[in-house]
Amino acid sequence: MNTRSNIKGMLVIFSALFIVLSVYLVYILNAYGTRWFSSPYNTRLKSQKNNIIAGDILDRTGRKLATTDSAGDRVYISDTSIRKATSHTVGDNYGQTFGAENFFSKYLLGFEQSIFERITNEISGKRSHGSDVELTIDASLCVAAYENMGEHRGAVIVINYKTGEILACVSKPVFDPKYVADYLSGKRELDKSAMVNRATGGRYTPGSVFKLVTALAAIRYLPGITEREFTCSGPLAFDGKTGAYLENVLLTPQEDAEAKKDSEPGMSGEYRVIRDYNGEYHGSLNLKEAFSKSCNHVFAQLALEVGEKRLKRTAQELGLNDDFLFDDLVADSSSMGHAKKASDLAWLGIGQHTSLVTPLNMCMIAGAVANGGVMMEPKLLLSVKNTMGSNIYLLQPEEYKKSMSETEASTLKAFMVEAVKSGTGRSARINGFAVGGKTGTAETSSGEKEPNAWFVGFVEDEEHPLAVCVVLEEGGSGGKHAAPVAREVLKKAFALGY
Repeated sequence: MNTRSNIKGMLVIFSALFIVLSVYLVYILNAYGTRWFSSPYNTRLKSQKNNIIAGDILDRTGRKLATTDSAGDRVYISDTSIRKATSHTVGDNYGQTFGAENFFSKYLLGFEQSIFERITNEISGKRSHGSDVELTIDASLCVAAYENMGEHRGAVIVINYKTGEILACVSKPVFDPKYVADYLSGKRELDKSAMVNRATGGRYTPGSVFKLVTALAAIRYLPGITEREFTCSGPLAFDGKTGAYLENVLLTPQEDAEAKKDSEPGMSGEYRVIRDYNGEYHGSLNLKEAFSKSCNHVFAQLALEVGEKRLKRTAQELGLNDDFLFDDLVADSSSMGHAKKASDLAWLGIGQHTSLVTPLNMCMIAGAVANGGVMMEPKLLLSVKNTMGSNIYLLQPEEYKKSMSETEASTLKAFMVEAVKSGTGRSARINGFAVGGKTGTAETSSGEKEPNAWFVGFVEDEEHPLAVCVVLEEGGSGGKHAAPVAREVLKKAFALGY
């Protein structure tokens, strides 16, 4: 009797485990199916590459970025500038990057083809031919971004915020897909981080571009905040050991300058302090002016007033901490850090401490502001055409989430337009266009290198619904260096008709 009961019990346990495993496998395939399919570890993918002529990869203007020659070899566009500027988006034929070559391999290698097409190819004795993939990027715009970045590492991304189409996606340092085999064999040297797409996978300290999050939280949770007057009269002081906010201790810039000479970075004598850029202070100002001038003093205080829970909730609604399981591309998640003490929370409010964001996510946020609070899903695949010349896929814009109300978006939009008109983002101004933006100058962890320079913004124009993000590693001031890059890239986009 005991034996029979034990057997029944074991059967119940095994059945339950089987059901749980089945449900889990269904979830994994649904959520990560594309990623597994295109993974370089997929043996079926490797074998198929030897048995099929891979389809072409084109930009949105029809320019062939990758094709298969008569010998069956994968070749890339002869224009070196285009080849490098689009390298991370196109990817490589050896599975070293997560570009179109891998992510859209089910089309390029014909896995979606009908039985009729497969039988026809078998009868004819011809090698099967995969479908052609048309991307949303414009290679000319990618080159413009690539060239305007100069020698800086970093990323530039441009998105149509009405449709989610990625028009440019550039990461530096670049690699040359023509020579990936040589990189792997050691015949050519390659920067170790060159295969990383910084636009979608680079996680950076946001600096002052995070003030978009803090501003939204303040607008949302602090009634009357847009009418309130603030006073920025010197560095904010926190207890050097406990991190507690010392509300009644206010160091004048002169006192701070004297005390910090013999102190570690972020300290002034016995105090841990938050200073404004170059030791500036802004006097009396409202929230719009504080945003335009990127006042650390005000935004650190706002973070303390809003509180960590509400600040983090706002960040999550803007995409931070999301998994970003997009259909068209692989993207890393952004994240807001955790505050153990008041000084941590104040630093988080101005985009320092432990928060990390991707250029893609910041571009999506800027786009949502311009788009009435609607954040669109980023799209990289414009169309797929099979061997019969028929479109088997056409891009359909998809809303990713409603990240803020129209009223909140309108308020932030006005803040960002003012920041470009008369604030830190003046170098992004373009005659005849309403450009909105936010600059950022993000300190590195060591404090010994130049800060990373940020600009994130949009064009407020129905005919040019563009969002842009620029990050230049060790680029210095966002207003001086990142904003001009954004301006030139947007001007090129206008010239190309976007």
